[in-house]
Amino acid sequence: MQTKEMLQTGCQKIAEQLQHFGFKSTQKGQLLKKISRNKKLKFEIYFQSSTKNWSGSVSILPQILVSSDSLKKWQKEKYNSDNENGVIFSAKLENLTPLKNKNHDWNITLTNQENVIPKLIELIKTYVLPVFEKFEDIEKVITEISEDGLKLNEHFDTKHQNLPIDFLCFFGTQDLAQHAFDNYLKEQKLFGNAKRVFDELKKSEHYSNKFVTDITMKSAYFNGLKINE
Repeated sequence: MQTKEMLQTGCQKIAEQLQHFGFKSTQKGQLLKKISRNKKLKFEIYFQSSTKNWSGSVSILPQILVSSDSLKKWQKEKYNSDNENGVIFSAKLENLTPLKNKNHDWNITLTNQENVIPKLIELIKTYVLPVFEKFEDIEKVITEISEDGLKLNEHFDTKHQNLPIDFLCFFGTQDLAQHAFDNYLKEQKLFGNAKRVFDELKKSEHYSNKFVTDITMKSAYFNGLKINE
């Protein structure tokens, strides 16, 4: 069996077990999608194919995503850009589990599928589905993010993670977004970075990111948030 066929077979077996939780598969099982009960958010699990795959090793890299079409539309209008994606949260599967910060090899060759797929499904049920469930209550999760950042479970490391400022402003309030930004800068010790980005944006709005967290600083600036030390 060819590498592509093994990948599709493994992904389809995973999809079959997760369809009971409301996920629908596309891209021949590689992408699983679910619409939140309030119809405002999308939950996705994408099984990215490793670039190192060959007939003896067919590995997938599970990616987790929470996004919103209405947020995407708002972002496009606000920033006058077609590059916005409405993403609220994204992470590798491992980073939500005790395997965090490790590049786990999910090898789903035919001989491995019986062993690997049940383990992968169990991790998704135990750690991913509860995170998706958190976002079902948008008001509550916004309050939690404003207090604790993106600490969505005990395993997820929020260091160097971007705060979803646009999400907080669009679905929440300016005050909640400001409170979240205040806590974020304090917790991450990023006051200096924030000042640098704000100063650069005052000179030119076409500032290029130098660090991962500059994305948060730019969102805060364009949403009218302040740096409160």
